[in-house]
Formats: sequence, C-alpha cells, structure tokens
Amino acid sequence: MTLLATLKSWLQEQKLDAVLISSRQNKQPHLGISTASGYVLVTRQHAHILVDSRYYADIAGRVQGYQLHLLDATHSMTSIINHLIKEEGLRRIGFEGDQVSWQTGNQWRETLNTELCSITLDGLRQIKTADEIQTIKVACRIADQACEHIRRFIEPGMREREVAAELEWKMKQLGAEKASFDTIVASGTRGALPHGKASEKIIESGEFVTLDFGAQYQGYCSDMTRTFFVAGKALQPEQHPLFDIYQTVLESQLAAIAAVRPGVPCQVVDNAARSVINASGHGHHFGHNTGHAIGIEVHENPRFSPSDTTLLKPGMLLTVEPGIYLPGEGGVRIEDVILVTETGCEVLYSMPKTLLLTGVA
Repeated sequence: MTLLATLKSWLQEQKLDAVLISSRQNKQPHLGISTASGYVLVTRQHAHILVDSRYYADIAGRVQGYQLHLLDATHSMTSIINHLIKEEGLRRIGFEGDQVSWQTGNQWRETLNTELCSITLDGLRQIKTADEIQTIKVACRIADQACEHIRRFIEPGMREREVAAELEWKMKQLGAEKASFDTIVASGTRGALPHGKASEKIIESGEFVTLDFGAQYQGYCSDMTRTFFVAGKALQPEQHPLFDIYQTVLESQLAAIAAVRPGVPCQVVDNAARSVINASGHGHHFGHNTGHAIGIEVHENPRFSPSDTTLLKPGMLLTVEPGIYLPGEGGVRIEDVILVTETGCEVLYSMPKTLLLTGVA
C-alpha cells in the first residue's frame, strides 16, 4: 500500500476528513526533502503540499499525486487551508498535537474554520516500505565501512574529537549527507558515560574506546556502536579489567538478537539482553533500554524496553544496544540495526563484534 493510500485508510478509521502534517519527520516522505517549513494536508480525496518559494521548485520536481500551493505574502497557510476546507467540505481535521506548540494549536483552532483534534502519526512509520528499508541499508553500509576505517585510524595520542571528525568526514566521503547525531567517542574512564560525546581527552594505549555514531543518507539514519581496545605496549586485551565485561555485553546483545521475530513483544527482547547482564551481577550498571526503532529519526517507537508490549512485525527496523558502565573504570556498548523479517531478523552490519584492536589490519 502506498503512503497516501495508507493515510487515507487511516483517516477513515479515525473518522477524520483530513490530517494536517507539520512535523519535519512526518512531512519528509511526502515532500521528498527534510525541512521544518511548509505543511502537508491529506484529505480523503486529495493531497496538498503548502510551501514557500524556497522549496517550491525543488518539491515540484520530486513529487507526484499532490496539489502544490505557494505560500507567500498574500496566500497564508490559514487562507489556503480555509479555502480547501470549504472546497472539500472538511469538517474534522487531525493535527499533530504532540508536535505543535500550545500557542500554535490554539491559534489554528481560532483561525481554521473546522473542528481540530489532536492525533499522532508516528505509529504509521513503524513498518518501513521496501524503498525505506533499502535506503536505511545504505545508511548502515556507510556506517559499517566508516567504522572499519576508523578502527585502523585510531592511535594512542589522538584526541577523541580528532577521531570523531575523521569518522564523520569518512561517512561523507562514502555518501552520507551528515552524521545522524553528535558522534560519541568515549575512551578510558569516559566509557562509563553512555552519551559521552567526543571531547579533548587524549586516547591512551591500553584503553577501551566506545564509538557510537550514524550516517544520514537521503534523510534516513543509521546507528552503530562498537567498543575497541586501543593497541599498544601497555597490556593485552585479556589483561584489561573490562575484558570480561565486553564478553558479557556481547553475549547479552546476541541473546537479544536471537529473540527477535514477528509476534514477539518488544519487552521480551529487552528481557533477553537484560537477563544476561543481570546474571553477571551488573544489572545496576545497565540503565537504558536495549534498543529503539530507527528511520527518519534516530530514536523512534517502539522501544526494546521493559514496559513496551508492542508486537514485532516484518518491516520494523530497530537497534539492539545493551551496555555495561562502571563509574571511574569505563564501559562497553555494542549496537547493531536489525530488520525484522518474516522468520526472524537480519543484522544490517557486517563488522565483527569480537573485541577488535585499533590501528591494526
């Protein structure tokens, strides 16, 4: 089913005449570009895009099946939509109440000549189309190749920010538009910070270093984490206090991936990962969810969390990323993006997850 067909069917289910879309993430599949500007109005009969002159020509060359309306000094969003409300007899329109400010929502209620009700559209993005899946696979492949490059690039004496800059540049060379989010490079004791963004810290021989990063490709995101051992003369990986922690996190991640298949509640996958870490005595050192859906946004729903009862379905894409974080010592996280298939799942990265050394082939 096409995007518009899905939306129009959803309108009937919700007993709505139309839906007004204003959030960047929910407009993007309609516009073909990512922008905070403009609006999409989908009715049971038609689909409309309202944009100003900065985007009009670009969008006109990308989309079919939509009526384009130019926003300018004499044609405001309110005047255009009120015209469409009258022309198509739109008595009840849904808007993204979870994305629109209180002030804007009240203004629309006062100026649009129809009944407005708050709705959420994010659930419609849970199952990806074949084209979306292919695009995200490319984003994952870019991250995968960049990760292998950066593993060989890292050497003792480099600053974390230097590693992040090289990694992001490599992803762009491979076709990424930009990084999906601020790159995390957390070495040594900073590995205990789950969101330890790259700093001025110097990476030292004999440390563990966690890299969490992603590539944005054609508006869709990847998300990947690997924890490496910084090669040098200080000590061997097996001698490091975090070596056993690494093996536990890897076992946890593999257990979670093995639990993924259609019909399984998300909380069951989370429990598969959490049970391994709890059994190791480090349950209190694993404080975040096991994973999250991914697509236009890095973090989407559903989540691999203890409370998420959403049933997995083919076409969903989620991360699996357990971790253990020891304050003052360091931490380990391993993350893949997986695609839920008809019989199980497909891991979208090829880089090995056994503990790898940096700076070596």
